[in-house]
Amino acid sequence: MKMKDQKDDDNWVDLCQQATMFFEEYQKNSSTHTIQIAELTQYVVLKLSLCYLFDDAREALAANQAQFDDIKYIGQRINELWVESKGNDDIERLPDWRDEEKLHAALRRVTQIPNVRTRGNLSTEPLRGKNNPMNLLLPAYETMWRVVLRCFLEVCYRNAPNSPDWIAILKAYVGNLRSGECTPNHAFHDSTTTSSGGRTAEIVKEALRLYPPTRRVHRSFNGQRVAANIEECQRFNLLADPDPLVFRPERWREICFSKRQAFYDQAVRTEEENAFVPYKKAKDDLKGAEEKLGYMPFAYFCAADHAATKEFASKMIGMLVGVLCEGLNGKWEVENTASLPASGTPLDSGRAAYEDLKLRRET
Repeated sequence: MKMKDQKDDDNWVDLCQQATMFFEEYQKNSSTHTIQIAELTQYVVLKLSLCYLFDDAREALAANQAQFDDIKYIGQRINELWVESKGNDDIERLPDWRDEEKLHAALRRVTQIPNVRTRGNLSTEPLRGKNNPMNLLLPAYETMWRVVLRCFLEVCYRNAPNSPDWIAILKAYVGNLRSGECTPNHAFHDSTTTSSGGRTAEIVKEALRLYPPTRRVHRSFNGQRVAANIEECQRFNLLADPDPLVFRPERWREICFSKRQAFYDQAVRTEEENAFVPYKKAKDDLKGAEEKLGYMPFAYFCAADHAATKEFASKMIGMLVGVLCEGLNGKWEVENTASLPASGTPLDSGRAAYEDLKLRRET
């Protein structure tokens, strides 16, 4: 089992087209009047993760007549297992991976081409430690879909004054990725022609501030258990004064202003010859300044936040939220508006939150 080598900018065109196709596929196979937004988000993020991470996934999915139900089940069961494992201190009562036979079968069907083996060994096999596809799915899919869902809800359904601008920015970002007319770095970091002149990078950064993928870190240090609450740190006034609980991407123009502008200047020109070194320095300088204010959504050390990955995870979040905005905004409304908190209160960060939240097609 290995990750696919898809780091080139050209692949963003393909990723964007796939995300749009998976969104349309979910709609086609679901109710025409209501949508469970959490399930839709899980479906698109999980299927895109499978196709990106595993060489055989596309062919396996094409040969699998039950792939729609398999992907929905995998997404649902991963979430259930995560919640069960975090909420139970009794080791003997924790879920046993060997008992998850239905999940194993579904994972095989979406990652293995029928009747094909790789060099005598299955390329993915849930019951073989190093070959277990969950090794890659958990850090990729499980942390991303929750941020995508909450960012989408904040952008489209919290009645924010700048919501139309944010939606336009994300739609333009998706359009730029789909056309391939500018580099992903440029599309992500450059200011837009909207009235606010905002950037996709600012919207994603604000989503990661309020809803960090790594909410808490627990470690054992010199025989003592040590815990860090990253989510709480990122909601302090030190970083986001005067309204730390409000989703407001525009705040990032003022935070570490000079270092941020220097980074933006480098980010839109990284394809020039020998430009990576100044890009990395500008990114590291900005990252260090942000960390002093308590901002580290991917924890302290994570591949998703290395300069060499060119903010791949953040760009992916922006693309996925943009695809949802394209397909749903202006056509669908929250069925029960009371299910979302009042303005100024963050959305529930729990993994099981909003599982039953539905959007209803506007009449």
